[in-house]
Amino acid sequence: MSVQSYAKLILIALLVGCRTDVDLVAPEARERVVVYGILRTDRDTQFIRIGRLFVTREDAAAYAARTDLSLQAQVILTDGQTEWVATPETVLKVPNEPFFPVQVVYRIAMRPVPRTLYRLRVSVPENPALNVSSAVLVPSPPYIARPESILSLGGQPAYPSLDLTKRYVIQFYPQFDIQLPSLAGGYELTFRFSYQEVIGSDTFPRELVIGPRRLPAQGSAVQTYTLQEKELLRTAYANLSHPSARYLYDNRPLGRAWSLWLTALDTALYNYLRINDPATTDFTTVKPEYTNIQNGLGIFGAAAMSYRYFRIDSCSEYLLRLNEAPAPTTPCSLE
Repeated sequence: MSVQSYAKLILIALLVGCRTDVDLVAPEARERVVVYGILRTDRDTQFIRIGRLFVTREDAAAYAARTDLSLQAQVILTDGQTEWVATPETVLKVPNEPFFPVQVVYRIAMRPVPRTLYRLRVSVPENPALNVSSAVLVPSPPYIARPESILSLGGQPAYPSLDLTKRYVIQFYPQFDIQLPSLAGGYELTFRFSYQEVIGSDTFPRELVIGPRRLPAQGSAVQTYTLQEKELLRTAYANLSHPSARYLYDNRPLGRAWSLWLTALDTALYNYLRINDPATTDFTTVKPEYTNIQNGLGIFGAAAMSYRYFRIDSCSEYLLRLNEAPAPTTPCSLE
């Protein structure tokens, strides 16, 4: 037998002897608590989702469809002086998703104070090994310097106007007192537009949300974001495209149809969102498991919001077919 033939026989024997089944349950696998909660400074009620990982050799979707992955737990939030005990609430699951029909969230009646450290404790009486904890330092709401709060229009107060056909620079500080150190790990910028869609005799209230766009923190100095020429206008145009609809909105000087929201995220939450953002990974990327939950998984973060109302220019109003605005006297197009 030649050397080549002998090598081929050895290769075939190795291939035949290889296992084709994969052990999906690692020997060291164990039940773990998963926590998802974000403290928001713009709300008087906070919600914490407490669940658990499961290990099964059967179809995972079928198992999750009939198995309650919620935990009977005691959830306590404290700032070192006051303790808040969360109240469990049963909520319906997301429709058409293959999970257990209901889920349990934990409600806490409180409004977080910026620049305050909050600690979370989750204890499971039936299994103390599952107890977890975490902590978060709430960032300050950013101070938006541009667009301004209120200007004067013909001697009357009015929100500032953004010309959506041109470049526009948004400016903000990490907080109103620029002498304080920044506590935010990053920011999210979101635009909101509230309007009415009229089709025939029916009127439907609508809200268009554009974003969020994630921005890294750059210390305590003023930060800028440049809104490119017609960037926001084209996105809104693509969403207001019903051929037989009329679009109405409040275009008064102090109308609150258009708003800009800037959200400061604590460092842990910002890192969690960045790592899990599909835009920053590809199929070959090994995504690390990021968590700030001691003895568990998930994220316990905080977010602080600021906003500004603004108006839009006549060209944008015409191109978006808002309030049946007439064509302006100057050239106006999306090109």
